[in-house]
Amino acid sequence: MPRQGWTRADLGFSLLILGATVITRLPFRARMLYNWDAVQFALALNEFDVAKHQPHPPGYVLYVALGRLLNGFLHDPNQSYIALGIICSALTTTVVYLLGTALYGRLTGAAAALLLMVSPLFWFYGEIGLTYSAEALMATTVAFLIHRFRLGEERFLYVSASYLGIAGGFRPTALALLLPLWILGVSWARPTVRKILLAGLLLLLSTLSWFLPMVWLTGGWARYFEASWELFASVVHPTSIFSGNLSLTFGQLRFLLESTLVGLGAFAFVVVSSLWSLWRRGQLMPGRTELFLLAWIIPPALVYVFFHFGQAGYVLSFLPALYLLLARGLLRCIEEWAPLRLAPPRLRWAVSVSALAVLFLANTAFFVNARPGEFPEKGADGSKVGGLIRAVQVDSQHWLLSGTAAGLKENDWVIRTYVEAIRGLFPPGETALITELGNPRSYTWLRHITYYLPEYPVYMIQLGPGPQRYLAPHLVSAMVAIPSPVVPLPWNTHRLVWVVDRFHPDLEPPRGLKEIGLPHGRYLYVLELRQRAVSYAGYAFVRTRKLAGPARLATRGS
Repeated sequence: MPRQGWTRADLGFSLLILGATVITRLPFRARMLYNWDAVQFALALNEFDVAKHQPHPPGYVLYVALGRLLNGFLHDPNQSYIALGIICSALTTTVVYLLGTALYGRLTGAAAALLLMVSPLFWFYGEIGLTYSAEALMATTVAFLIHRFRLGEERFLYVSASYLGIAGGFRPTALALLLPLWILGVSWARPTVRKILLAGLLLLLSTLSWFLPMVWLTGGWARYFEASWELFASVVHPTSIFSGNLSLTFGQLRFLLESTLVGLGAFAFVVVSSLWSLWRRGQLMPGRTELFLLAWIIPPALVYVFFHFGQAGYVLSFLPALYLLLARGLLRCIEEWAPLRLAPPRLRWAVSVSALAVLFLANTAFFVNARPGEFPEKGADGSKVGGLIRAVQVDSQHWLLSGTAAGLKENDWVIRTYVEAIRGLFPPGETALITELGNPRSYTWLRHITYYLPEYPVYMIQLGPGPQRYLAPHLVSAMVAIPSPVVPLPWNTHRLVWVVDRFHPDLEPPRGLKEIGLPHGRYLYVLELRQRAVSYAGYAFVRTRKLAGPARLATRGS
């Protein structure tokens, strides 16, 4: 931060970008809980229990606490978390402006903030109830605070350490991913050993201030670490470099690059032009400011490639840093463009603003107008689409076109269609619902169905290689799969209903299974039970009197 402090113009622009971010989010926010994790955060508002994945490990206790505070006013878990996401998005763009102004000047700060505001990926995650907007805010604020310390303001060493510890309560991985940036910033300022130890103590205490209550709320150390280890072993380790599967590592690299391109939108075209311009001028070596931003970008990127990359929102942990770098690169290229070198400053400024306006409008138009389509299974000539082409088509739908205003609206429609169709067609006292993990043609609907239809028993069976096991939240007190090929149904179950987008293409359906078409290209599959047991995919669905039936079913708060 410049030593002369802020002007009224800085304050005015900060309020402008904050308000504009809020206004652009309000019309497009999701009406239904977006995905599996969003449902788990909603369940956590009634009962916080990491072992039940309310929310999932490693736990997000401060995020849930703020969500619960907002829910006290809004009385809608989904809209409460979305409101929190909108607030975090608005604050992020504001802090990006402050940081960009401190690093490169006001024009760069304003350009980075405005373009980040309309980033398709950043915009999308500000419309759903997940933690990634909060992580963007945590990362940007840590960078801003440590930069203030680098400028000689000693108190920000302790403020940044305390804030970094608190950031872990919103998203625990942020603590580890931002620690290299904090250490680099501290080392450049060269504080005394006593000051470093005091800052480290504040970091530890601020972390323990939320970690210990979270463990207590979960039921103690053993229960917390058992749930965390189970999730690590089943989700993180199989995708890490230690699993020995390099194809997954290259797949995560591809997903990371694709998600980053979505996050940049039209700004991605600036990357090539900026690098080319810097290479021609021999200025490709980064300065200290660029190294500071790279220390923000590189550690998360390496973790996502070599350990785990769950969804595109992970990119928001370093996307603000990319926008700062690229905004600086674009403006420098314009300043040094030969036809403008001798031009009046006003003309150079006008060209810069015009280029930024084109990028701003392009990203806005894409998010508002782009629409997802169907996943094609055959080419125009009836032949199977080639593997690479198919992968590009699927990725463009999953990572690009689904993360738009139209994609959000379609997701709301699909969830509401399933809920209304099941509730309208099948009585809960005599119907059991089946969801699938490992079906390549379907989303895993377990969490949505248990939340929106708590009166039904719901099972999720795992398909594919490995032993048979299933999840049944109404039968267990923790989110742990039951290792058995026998799935017990309440004795009064008259039918099974498969809640899948489309049936598994490689499995033989049970005899008598009926298909019910739904809007938006989805289906329900119904099997009337005429005998005590039914076999499918190596599982035996058996009616038993040992279950108490609907009276034992979990409610939304369980």
